[in-house]
Amino acid sequence: MELFSEIHSLYYQLMAQLLQTKTADEQRELLEQNGFKETPFEMSAYLTEDKEGWHLTKDKHTILKHSPKSFPLTKLEKAWLAAIQQEQKFSCFSDPFDLEECEPLFSWQDIHYFDQFVSEDSFTGAYAQIVRKLLQSIDEQQVMQLDYQAAGKQQATRHLFQPLKLEYSAKNNKFRVLGKRKNGRSWKTVTFNCSDIQSLEPAKDSSIEGMVWSPPRLCKIVCHLIDERSALERATFHFSNYRKTVERLGDNQYRLTVFYEKKDETELLINVLSFGARMKVVEPDHFVQLIKERLIRQKELSHL
Repeated sequence: MELFSEIHSLYYQLMAQLLQTKTADEQRELLEQNGFKETPFEMSAYLTEDKEGWHLTKDKHTILKHSPKSFPLTKLEKAWLAAIQQEQKFSCFSDPFDLEECEPLFSWQDIHYFDQFVSEDSFTGAYAQIVRKLLQSIDEQQVMQLDYQAAGKQQATRHLFQPLKLEYSAKNNKFRVLGKRKNGRSWKTVTFNCSDIQSLEPAKDSSIEGMVWSPPRLCKIVCHLIDERSALERATFHFSNYRKTVERLGDNQYRLTVFYEKKDETELLINVLSFGARMKVVEPDHFVQLIKERLIRQKELSHL
């Protein structure tokens, strides 16, 4: 197959969907929402039953006895998937694809990550199975029985745990799970490192009566940014995992507001400092004080 093929164009995909509709209204809505501006006019003419039509429908119904099969993968798509499944974390989410012999689009050995902690998780074996179980329990809203052994502890402790959200830290290259742990008669928010989870099974007592989940309260910082040396582009990339707003103040000057959870404050502080004089935090005072303390500490260390 060619690297790119016309059968993967929008019109082929739209036609496959059109042949599964049942009414003229469904066809028109599909063309208006998923096509180009001229698509409803262009394709509608060929859905008629006159001589110039494609004769793929009769009385606005498809003439096919079976639904169209999915489109085959292009060489480019296969090469991309071959590269993706070589990434360490892939085994946590999927089994390998059956791609026969296909050369990966790129090698992960060619990518160098910087500004990360040395320690990282091993994303294979039992670890991958635990992550899959966590994802399944989140989808099915299951209460799990979890054995957890934190770093430095001699024995694992058992918890009744309701997983709610799986998080990934690019800085640590680790997964962690956020959820509710049963503490007596109440449920309290807790975060577990996936690498410290020893076992995970559905709980016999799956009652979650009285448990109410509320998203964590977000903090925010407001920064003034000078767009020199692509500072604005780098800022949108560095803070891509945070909710944020950007306002233009003048030539090359912007106001950047970043919303974050309290537990991510140290990581956010390090990212802000990496911009040097091009980024100035103006509020809140608490975060400004953290920056001052960190800079004073760095200055003291440089004189040792």
